[in-house]
Amino acid sequence: MPQNRPGQQQPMQMRKRQPPPTETHAEIYYYKKQIDAHTPMVLVLQDGEEIEGTIEWYDRGALKINRRSAPNLLVLKRNIKYMYKAEERVGKVDSDDRAETHADHETSEPAFEN
Repeated sequence: MPQNRPGQQQPMQMRKRQPPPTETHAEIYYYKKQIDAHTPMVLVLQDGEEIEGTIEWYDRGALKINRRSAPNLLVLKRNIKYMYKAEERVGKVDSDDRAETHADHETSEPAFEN
């Protein structure tokens, strides 16, 4: 057994770092929050198509989307480019909001143009 002498430092033991967790559960938490609140969502698919509806359920590879004026869909997650809340959509005004906005700003310009 080696003895430590005064003024001599002990060799540092190398501790192996733990790798970060492979699953943070953030995705699961986000889906659950949107399902419980029945939040209208917009899913943008890899080909650019947009699907609007609420998430009914999810699993490891798919989301079931309930839509108001169209059939419900089972969307594979690998086909989803990104998603966002429908209320955060820029440039689209709901019909109820359009009447109020038009009354307040008769010469207003659209927020977004193509």
